[in-house]
Amino acid sequence: MKKLKIGYVLSYFHPFKDGTENNCLYLATQMVKLGHEVHVFTSDRRDEQVLEEKEGIINGIHIHRSKTWWRYKYYLEMNPGVIRSILKYDLDVLHIHSFGFMMYDIAFILKRLRGDKTTIINTPHGPFMSLDSYPWWQKALKEIFTVIEMPINWMYDGVIQVNTEQWKWITKSGVSQNRIHFVPDGIPQERFRKIDNKEFIKKHNLQGKLVLCNLGRVLKYKGQDDIIKALPDIVKKYPNVVFLSMGKDHGLLEECLRLAKELKVEDHVRFLGMVSEDEKLQGLDATDIFILSSEWEAFGIVTLEAMARKKSVICTDCEGSLYLVKPENGLLYHYGDVEGLKKAILELMRNTKLRKNMEKENYKKAIELTNESIARNYLEPLYYKLQRK
Repeated sequence: MKKLKIGYVLSYFHPFKDGTENNCLYLATQMVKLGHEVHVFTSDRRDEQVLEEKEGIINGIHIHRSKTWWRYKYYLEMNPGVIRSILKYDLDVLHIHSFGFMMYDIAFILKRLRGDKTTIINTPHGPFMSLDSYPWWQKALKEIFTVIEMPINWMYDGVIQVNTEQWKWITKSGVSQNRIHFVPDGIPQERFRKIDNKEFIKKHNLQGKLVLCNLGRVLKYKGQDDIIKALPDIVKKYPNVVFLSMGKDHGLLEECLRLAKELKVEDHVRFLGMVSEDEKLQGLDATDIFILSSEWEAFGIVTLEAMARKKSVICTDCEGSLYLVKPENGLLYHYGDVEGLKKAILELMRNTKLRKNMEKENYKKAIELTNESIARNYLEPLYYKLQRK
């Protein structure tokens, strides 16, 4: 089979790091290793950080960054340069990440209008504006944009669901079910490597502690405050318990620290902020129970990373967790249900045998979901299957 010229489109890309950005970087890197020519079309800034280098190559990936003139929140951005950049290249596959970005929709429509044979695919990751906690006017805008998006989404050659629950809302976004394909998220093989964490444990005073760990940005929908609310009763039974949070503050840290002090568990929390990959693995290795406390996650890459480090997991019953977590490898609770979370933590702390069995099951599941395997066994075959004649 001929090698493909593939373009990925997303709002942020390396060195910016979050779930979508990391997922695209890892899979694009694997496509390069499989011999394909890979381009990424993205913006040149995030928040206050502006990248001076607009064109470059990372891991063999050709990066094209366009100036963002204006942005509001996540979806509303004005960077018309990305349209010109996309149209400049004769691509076999254009793989867009996320529904609802006006600039990407325009590029998509223009490619169709000029008769390009490019196969155009979307991985929405989650519904447009996926949370429930929006003010009324944002909910109204969401409804309007959803209606506008439906005929655009209908034109995709394929739409990827990253878990087996997403077809339920993807079909409501204008996509016929026969165009929905399953490609799970994954983690790099290096997440399984051995690493010494003695200094990490000493530095953060984790010797002899029962460690509850959460990975991710510290903000409201990630639910770190719920873990703190569960701590007082747990500390009474297990005085050596510690909650370890690794992730950049996005506005909730001050509230979490205030709450910990108010509940008199401030000595049982460690907020480390943004950590390196080495520190992340060291922290996970020091962990007894991993907790995903988010209101919503498309997949929960951090859960999979914890599984790769042979950890038992407790997760909210968001759609990503419904795919990753079954009774044999973890416990589920509903977002915001602090009593349910507390019950799950205490169950795993009491039942060491159950916890150890979960650790073994999680490691087996993680081995099957490496980026190398997903690129080779899921994504590349899908690209070839959907090629336009």
